[in-house]
Amino acid sequence: MVDEEKELNEQELEVKEENEELEQQDSDSSELTNEDLSETNEQFSELEAELAKEKEEKEKYIDRLQRLQAEFSNYRKRVTKEKEMLATQAKKDFILELLPVIDNFERALESSETSEDTASLLEGVEMIYRQIKNLLTKNGVEEIVTVGEEFDPNFHNAVMKEASEEYESGIIIEELQKGYSFNNIAIRPAMVKVAE
Repeated sequence: MVDEEKELNEQELEVKEENEELEQQDSDSSELTNEDLSETNEQFSELEAELAKEKEEKEKYIDRLQRLQAEFSNYRKRVTKEKEMLATQAKKDFILELLPVIDNFERALESSETSEDTASLLEGVEMIYRQIKNLLTKNGVEEIVTVGEEFDPNFHNAVMKEASEEYESGIIIEELQKGYSFNNIAIRPAMVKVAE
């Protein structure tokens, strides 16, 4: 019995030691878990801070983009308004230059009612005609040269072809209606007759 008691005591002692060892391991593992948890919380906090920073940066970019879009829209509106104002001013300036011509026409018409001198009336109309041509030239409008020139579809509209002994084929022999260009771009092509 003593042996049995001794054996039981030894077994109890072993069980007790094992329990103590297990408790120590549990304690160690809970410390590890607390350390791991603390480390994970730190990482989570860092990630949250980084996410907040990224969101703030994103908001800055969105705000900047919206401001740029608004600025561009305002710029486009301003440029459109300026173009309209320039076009209006150009028309106004042209009209102001044209008004003296109209005044001269009115004077010529008034004098024709009271005077029987057709030569002076004709001279007045010729002066007005020159005044109009000078006004057009001053504003970039020129007559398109035709007779004796080679046919150019950009400036001429051939409505007839005719055999000619005087001109080679493709040369304009007669102008049927004057053409005009504005800054070297045809605004009304000349109607012409071309040699075959």
